[in-house]
Amino acid sequence: MNKAKKTVEFKETISISEFDPGFKSDVLTHPDARGLNACFSCGTCSAGCPIHEVFPDYNPKKLAKMVRLGMRKEVLSSPHIWYCATCRNCVERCPQNVEFFSILNVLKNMAAKEGYAPAAWVKQTKHVMETGIVFAKEDSWVKKREALSLRPLKEYADKIRRIVEKTGIDKINPRVNSK
Repeated sequence: MNKAKKTVEFKETISISEFDPGFKSDVLTHPDARGLNACFSCGTCSAGCPIHEVFPDYNPKKLAKMVRLGMRKEVLSSPHIWYCATCRNCVERCPQNVEFFSILNVLKNMAAKEGYAPAAWVKQTKHVMETGIVFAKEDSWVKKREALSLRPLKEYADKIRRIVEKTGIDKINPRVNSK
């Protein structure tokens, strides 16, 4: 059997002086990310990830290692942290019970606060603030809600706007070079 050889291609050299030694600590201050210390980079998270199968550059193991190394800018500016399908395969298969799904949520929140949120995410958040729902409402939804004697979704917009303002999400701007 003749197996094709894979070649490793290095894109660019990274200088250790560019690393942020406090990044891992910043991530670990969030209770949902504390499991990061238990990760020993076995790769089970990546092997069971359906997104990694389709987008090989999305690699939970690699992201965890980058956090531990202090690669703040590379992690938070990476579009890959937004790729997660929330299937939780990484969590179910991890031999160390690392909640990588939760760690990704922490990273996304940090990325948004530091100006790396994708434009589509910011636009969707603004839509939620204006309407109280994630997607544009359709007439069929409105009629179905009326038939079920449910309140119109718009009534919740003020409450949702207050929640969003309390969290500071409304102050987040999209990243300049959104991929």
